[in-house]
Amino acid sequence: MSVEIRDIPAQAAAPGVAVPAENALPADRPWWRAMPRAALVPLTVLLPLVTLAPTADHRFNLYWHGGDFRAHPLRQLAEPFRTVPIYLDFGNFRPLGRLVERAVDVAAYLLMEILHLPANIALRVVSLLAAVVLTAAAMLLSESITARGRLFREPPSPLTVLVPYGVGAALVAAGATSTTVLFGGLYFLSAALVLGVAAACCRAVSADGHALRAVPAVAAVLSGAALAAFNEIAYLALPLAAVAVVARGRLVLGLDRRSLLRDRATRLVGLLWLGFLPVFVPVRWLIARACDTGDCYRGSDVALGPDLGLAWVHRMAAWLPPVQWQEAARGADGSWAIGLLPALALVTLALLARGTWADLRGWRVDRRAALAVAVSAGAVLVLGAVMAAANGDTQAAAVAGRWGLGWRDSGLAAAAGVPALLGLVLALAKWRHTPVALLALLVLAGAGSAAANGTYAADSAGRQSSVVNNAIAHEVAVFDRTPAGNTRRCALRAEFRVLYPDLPYSRFARAEVPGTATPTERLEVTIDMATRQLYGRPFCAPDQP
Repeated sequence: MSVEIRDIPAQAAAPGVAVPAENALPADRPWWRAMPRAALVPLTVLLPLVTLAPTADHRFNLYWHGGDFRAHPLRQLAEPFRTVPIYLDFGNFRPLGRLVERAVDVAAYLLMEILHLPANIALRVVSLLAAVVLTAAAMLLSESITARGRLFREPPSPLTVLVPYGVGAALVAAGATSTTVLFGGLYFLSAALVLGVAAACCRAVSADGHALRAVPAVAAVLSGAALAAFNEIAYLALPLAAVAVVARGRLVLGLDRRSLLRDRATRLVGLLWLGFLPVFVPVRWLIARACDTGDCYRGSDVALGPDLGLAWVHRMAAWLPPVQWQEAARGADGSWAIGLLPALALVTLALLARGTWADLRGWRVDRRAALAVAVSAGAVLVLGAVMAAANGDTQAAAVAGRWGLGWRDSGLAAAAGVPALLGLVLALAKWRHTPVALLALLVLAGAGSAAANGTYAADSAGRQSSVVNNAIAHEVAVFDRTPAGNTRRCALRAEFRVLYPDLPYSRFARAEVPGTATPTERLEVTIDMATRQLYGRPFCAPDQP
């Protein structure tokens, strides 16, 4: 048994689809220009953060995961699955997500090892690449919903070419818990997975066309089970796929209810759910039992309190760039980093937008397709906000009035919120220059986000904790074997101990790195793993002359 993945030929396009002007460029050339923007726009906006100091678990995990993988690669591959019972006891089930998290850290570690990049820069490079993947996935989802023919055979829709500018503008360092700052590689890739699954389901249509490949039913069921074993963000892939398939079928393809129920895309979504639920339901039941005592990992604990509604409103607005700017500038004494980098960002985005304007010229918007994107992306934005609002930390932030504060849903919220808003505006607007006006606004928003990121980076760089963590990263990357180098490293370790003397250290953290009871001990163990693997020496040898 299999599910055929088909695409409707271009000739089947219904009236109202975007039609090129007589002097339009060949179909392949707009895509050659559009796809690089998925890379260049987020890189431009995020560039001011490239030297941002590692914080939270990033201070330890790169050295831990990278050093342990290089020394024991097979053990690292098996570790996320071996520790499933331990993490379930803490209210957490993400074996595949942890495997990806370790892969992200290993990639940064290899950059440090091969290029001698400090860990902070290596982490940001990997995060930047993950942001590019997320932006490309957002474009792919938009085009998968709107295109009636085969993907990439026709020029992208106006909505699709605007998506990179919107997603890039929403990538703001909105506080220490934003995915733009913390765990960017993992959660950008998690959000890209959600969008990619929905895009793949949207292309599984039953209309006449050439069968590209067959998806065995067993593979579809196993894929659903894998999503349940990834992380909480990946849970949203199936609701998004279900809504996107229905919206595309009814609004874009014009299928009636009976035809939609028989559609292979609907069948594929059903098979994914069939694999997802038998894993998701018992796991959430086990987590609910384990968390009855209230001693679970706060990042994945569910708090259904009276502040849930307020937190949901905050999460629904948190992805908007202007709302995030105020959080990025918090603590900067009102002074924004209006300098060379934001100016370069504005010039770069304006140059990219010039080519986009040429692509938009002569194309009209398919309103029903734009509405289908708005409905699909809006659904996952709403559900993602509900998931984030159920966390105790986001509820506390909402009560404190922290509008725009980022959390682990920030990447997905940006990639869903932007197409939802653009799709709604394009579906309702009657002014023919609306796409060009939106492009201008998004360019200005992107430059503003680059300035906000520069502000956050400048404020963060002035903190002593950032100075120490960046100095440790530099010493690991460029290891000085002389007594003077050892003295510097020992001094940095002592300074870290002063900065983080008696911080809470949960049983969750103790179980992750056995034998540690404080952040200082965790640092000492993990950086020693890295330097012993790289150089055959401990980070600090107190008895060295």
